[in-house]
Amino acid sequence: MSSSRRSRAVLALAADNWLSRCYLAAVVLASVFTLYDDLFVTHADASMAGVWPLFLTAPLSLLFMALPESLSTGALFYAEIALAALVNAIALGALARAMRGDSGSSAHAAPSA
Repeated sequence: MSSSRRSRAVLALAADNWLSRCYLAAVVLASVFTLYDDLFVTHADASMAGVWPLFLTAPLSLLFMALPESLSTGALFYAEIALAALVNAIALGALARAMRGDSGSSAHAAPSA
């Protein structure tokens, strides 16, 4: 199997089922809300909007919190969220495929009559 076919198969796990799609939609909505809150809403003290994308993409995103603060701000924060969401969506897709009993291969032999 070529590397491009393998990477396509792995990325298909993140998009070929409703569970992964709904998860990714929830992460996008939470991230858009956080970005809106960060850019357009003024607060007297700190806002807790940024924790929603972190909670949705746990446990990998929580590991990113161990990085120095300069590596977890601004655009890098959203890149970390995107990477963690992709990993979690792939895991959810693999779980959904396993629950369906799908092996993911189209090379199944037809049952003989």
